[in-house]
Amino acid sequence: MTDRQDSAPLLPAAVRWFTGLALGLRMALTGGRDARLRTVLTAIGVGLGVATLLLAASFPSVRAHRDDRLREQSGAMMAGVRIDPSPRTLLMSGVDTEYHGTRVVGRVVRAEGPAAPVPPGLTGYPAPGAMAVSPALARLLDSPDGRVLRDRLPGPITGTIGESGLIGPGDLMFYLGSDQLTADSSDAVRLDHFADPLPPKPTDPVLVLLTVAGVVILLCPVGVFLAAAVRFGGEARDRRLAALRLTGADRATTARIAAGEALGGAVLGIALGVGFFLIGRQLIERVTVSGLSVFAVDVQPQPALAALALLAVPVLAVLVTLLTMRRIAAEPLGVVRGTRTAPRRVWWRIALPALGTALLVSERDKLAGVYGTQGLAVLVAGLLLLLVGTTLLLPPLLDLAGRALGRLGGGPPAWQLALGRLRFSPETATRPVTGIVVTVAGAIALQTLLGALANQRSDDLAGFTDRSVLSVRFQDASGDQAQQYADRLRAGGEVADVIGYTSFGTEAVDDQNRYVSVTVADCATLRTFAPLPDCAAGDVFTVPGTGAAVTGHTLAVYGGPVTWQLPAARAVITGPVSLPGDHPGRSPVTTVLATPQALPAALLHDQQAQLQLHPAPGLPDAEERIRTAVTLLDLHNVLYRPSDPMQDQGFLGIRRALTAGTAAVLTLIGAGMLVGLLEQLRDRRRTLAVLTAFGTRRRTLAWSLLWQSVIPVLVGLALALAAGLALAAALLGLARLPVGFAWRDIGVLTGTGAAAVLAVTLLGLLPLWRRTGAAGLQHE
Repeated sequence: MTDRQDSAPLLPAAVRWFTGLALGLRMALTGGRDARLRTVLTAIGVGLGVATLLLAASFPSVRAHRDDRLREQSGAMMAGVRIDPSPRTLLMSGVDTEYHGTRVVGRVVRAEGPAAPVPPGLTGYPAPGAMAVSPALARLLDSPDGRVLRDRLPGPITGTIGESGLIGPGDLMFYLGSDQLTADSSDAVRLDHFADPLPPKPTDPVLVLLTVAGVVILLCPVGVFLAAAVRFGGEARDRRLAALRLTGADRATTARIAAGEALGGAVLGIALGVGFFLIGRQLIERVTVSGLSVFAVDVQPQPALAALALLAVPVLAVLVTLLTMRRIAAEPLGVVRGTRTAPRRVWWRIALPALGTALLVSERDKLAGVYGTQGLAVLVAGLLLLLVGTTLLLPPLLDLAGRALGRLGGGPPAWQLALGRLRFSPETATRPVTGIVVTVAGAIALQTLLGALANQRSDDLAGFTDRSVLSVRFQDASGDQAQQYADRLRAGGEVADVIGYTSFGTEAVDDQNRYVSVTVADCATLRTFAPLPDCAAGDVFTVPGTGAAVTGHTLAVYGGPVTWQLPAARAVITGPVSLPGDHPGRSPVTTVLATPQALPAALLHDQQAQLQLHPAPGLPDAEERIRTAVTLLDLHNVLYRPSDPMQDQGFLGIRRALTAGTAAVLTLIGAGMLVGLLEQLRDRRRTLAVLTAFGTRRRTLAWSLLWQSVIPVLVGLALALAAGLALAAALLGLARLPVGFAWRDIGVLTGTGAAAVLAVTLLGLLPLWRRTGAAGLQHE
């Protein structure tokens, strides 16, 4: 009996809730043309957000599929297991190159027997000298932009690499057939299969921090955008609620009806979002961002994450609407908004970002703790509090700016119209800017962290003043061919000057195994490295490092059992020495400068030829032409710019993914702002038509629209800059990196946010002209 009495009051409450939501859904779908248009606009905005969430939910599957493809293609090659030749083996060697900053993956293959496995993506081995290429590489080679690369890969194209042999549709890859490849060739490996487990990668706490921070920072704007999208059409909806109050509905009932209308737009938005996602997945193969491309079949949302995203959207719609209705008084004679008897309570808005910053600072000395559940929870909570709290500071700041500008008085009519609009409906002005604020703030923090990590993971390059210098190492050319290769490049006209040499490391075995660097070249070349006295064939010079000279000692060459009895030095060099490839800041070591005749012929023959060169001045596409000339000399070569930082592939992969995610979020926010602007113009069409009928020029309305966008954006970008710098400083502290800001990148990001708002406003001018016609005076 007691249970029945306790549950009896609950049933009417549940019924009232259901009835209110149902009535709101009905009004959203059958409340006339205007109501249906509002619902569609809301659904489009929600659909864009849902599509983005589904794309984010696909990230784990995309990564898993890419790892599977890599394992199927190159797992055995990475394992490096030595096997004996047989009719079931093949030889493969990597000949990667680079073209305009994009990696081109190359493989030289030779079957050692009729039963050798065929590389993934191929139907057979290409003939010696012929190539099988990926579709993206084929398109590039056939285009005018790929002419220099086509000269570098002159073999005929006789096959196409299928999807199973590629990581992504935009991969630039080729297989080159060969009948000269041997097990002694550079980097050659013998395989009898391709698929193998990938070697485990050590987890870097800093990369974990970067990944977690990137995911939270990129998804937070999506949540803010969805919260704004469900309030599209809010002003007209509130007027309808005032009419409902005339029929006797109380405030709680009108709130439930408003939630039902928002729920209708959210449910329709989910359906549209799934459609947008399916369409976008088919188009995603055509998009390559920072060298990252994805096959459509690999973009599969994780079921649990997708279900969570789809369920969260309607819940968010209802909660946001109920919270909004608490700030609006829908009375029988109209909607009371914009006026307050008491100022906003700002303390709790300041407390949220302050608490988030405190949480991040508290983890500063516990970077390894991000592996654990507690550490991840603290990190995510701190990021969310800081970002969401920042958006909550925008309304009071916009109020303050509006009051300050209002005290100025005067101004042209467009300015007065804009200020009046901002004072009448500050929420409408704030709503589209919140997405820009959190996106720019997060992007500033991310790019600052990425830049600091890139600097940390590169060598100290402050001493390099000439960025035009290029270095080449030929992996299949012996040290005694260095001068010959230098002469051939010089004759080709691509270089202004070039020197040939070879360099290798040794140990002074009878002197506490001290490291000794040996550089071999002719006398003319050695004089470019150090101030030498008289030099003749067979001479050796020493440059003391941290210890005494090693003249007369036995040197053991790294990488083999070869030793060399160092002859007596012609002289000890005490002047400045600048060796090719030396990085500033390297610990000083003992160096030996030797002419080729001072070394045993077999020892020199076992070393790799190296070149240092300068491109010819005024040569178009100079670096790529030099890469082509070098590759035609020896396919197995490594060309690099000593002044460029060296970064690990794990970091580069995360950086490419975050760059692509930032571009996607900015696109989402821009599209959502355009939809919101169109909704506002449609909602105000009668007001605009009345102003035009009373003589207001369209140019005045256009400037008014621009000022209504510019003022909130300026306030929002200032807030985003402050929040982004604070978040960047906190993340740099977590990663134990010195606090420093790349002001140029920050300026670009801030300018991009402002440009997005300006572009959306300009796109809204055409609908503005249409709304100011006489037809807008019609009213039901």
